[in-house]
This record gives sequence, C-alpha cells and structure tokens, in this order.
Amino acid sequence: MSANNYRSRKSRIIILILVIVVINGIWFLFLRDDGISTSKASNLLVGEWIRTDGDYTIEINILEEDGVLSAFYFNPNPIHVGRSGWKVKDETLWIFVELQDENYPGSLYELGYDKENDMLKGTYYQAVARQTFNVEFTKK
Repeated sequence: MSANNYRSRKSRIIILILVIVVINGIWFLFLRDDGISTSKASNLLVGEWIRTDGDYTIEINILEEDGVLSAFYFNPNPIHVGRSGWKVKDETLWIFVELQDENYPGSLYELGYDKENDMLKGTYYQAVARQTFNVEFTKK
C-alpha cells in the first residue's frame, strides 16, 4: 500500500469515527424529552443497581443536562465503561451503558426505569456471543 493510499484510508477512518460520534450525540440529545428534569432523574437513578439474576452491578454517580451519565460496572470486578448516557423517551427514563473491556467490547445495556417497581428493566447485548438478554436491576 502506498503512503498516499495509507493516509487516505486513515483519513476516511478518522472521518467515519467522528461522524459516528457526532450522530450519536445528536441522536441522544434530540430524542431527549424534558418531561423529567435532570434533578428528578438524578434522584431516581443515582446509586447502585444490582442485576436480579447475578452479581452484576451498575453504579450511577452523576447525570448531567446534556444526557451524560457517569456509570461504573462490576461483574463483580470492575469492567471498563466506554460510554454511557440517559434520555427521556415516551415518558420513560432510559439509560445506556456500553462496555469496552476484554470479553465485553461493545456489549450494551439499554434500560428503562420502571417507576411502579423502582427497577431498571431492558436488554443486555453481549457482543462477543452476539446474544441479547432481558435483564432487570433493583436498587441496592
């Protein structure tokens, strides 16, 4: 591969990554519905959430106005969280937590807050196995 082809390919990859990041940010911001304030969402979500079928924990520390969510994940040891966020859609408070670690590259939790039961319910996509599971978390 010539140096020019290599630089051109590298530039296209960088542009593609930037486009994905920008689209993801726009998607997340525009799908937010401000029916639930950040402070109310924080009161509901901040804390430790334990998965009902095992020793898996999502720890939520901070929610910010722009959809940013500070989260940690344990299985039971720490697993690196690549990105996380929150939004309100159809009057439901949603979070996502994407894992980026060995055996977890791109694994993703998408969870909605069930106010009747004070639970997080949704799906876990295990990227390595390419399988999706229904999961529930209760607050510790």
